[in-house]
Amino acid sequence: VRFLLHTTLLTGQSPYFRAALTSSFLESITQSISLPDVSVDIFELLVGWLYSGAITPVPFKDGKPAYYTLLHLWVLADHLCFEGLRNAVVDCVAECADKTNSVLTPSDTCILYEVVPDTPSGDKVRELILDLFAFKKTDRLLRDHPDRWHAGFLRDLVVRLKKPCEQALLRHQLSMWCPESWNAARACEGCRVILSPRYGAVGCEECCLAWCVRTNTLGRSRGRGERKWESCKPWRGSRCRVYHEHEETDRCADVFMGR
Repeated sequence: VRFLLHTTLLTGQSPYFRAALTSSFLESITQSISLPDVSVDIFELLVGWLYSGAITPVPFKDGKPAYYTLLHLWVLADHLCFEGLRNAVVDCVAECADKTNSVLTPSDTCILYEVVPDTPSGDKVRELILDLFAFKKTDRLLRDHPDRWHAGFLRDLVVRLKKPCEQALLRHQLSMWCPESWNAARACEGCRVILSPRYGAVGCEECCLAWCVRTNTLGRSRGRGERKWESCKPWRGSRCRVYHEHEETDRCADVFMGR
């Protein structure tokens, strides 16, 4: 299958294509690159992201996210040096997991540990998947699934779960926080009161959620008398800081607690 793509899009996003199409290589003369081992379906997702900035359509099978497709897309993005697409795949996996309340299957974890390279970039993806399993209710899935989970995945998951008792119970690493300006202001996750500049609040260094002092002290939402703590989910608020790469692309705009 032949794809006719704008060269500037490729060279602007990928050092791989920049070197191949603008240097003394044969490809710069022919303006053509052959990728014989790449799946057409996966490459079409890359092209869609290249032109739209989004992974569309999000791959599903039998009503569930096709995480294996997203992992193969990440591997292709890594091979072709598309840092922006690697970050987009991370975002897509995190959002699919939240929206569909799902996680990877045992066969997906084999891709995660046998196909995704053992590099700092690959470690970012594994960090996300391990956090999804650690913080979501996955005990029955791990116990009852008929297929075998990858041994390396189970080892790393056990290590991830072996945390200090306080963190394991509270799931939040809290510290005092104060918005520096109205641009940094946000609503309390408990009572939804606006945490305005110079207003003392409490923020989680892992998931970047924030609460007013009253909610943090009482652990209750205003006027409801019910506990309003949500488990720490670092793939939401601090996704950029924990899982993204920004060696070649600009950092995301949402900055919390100075990061």
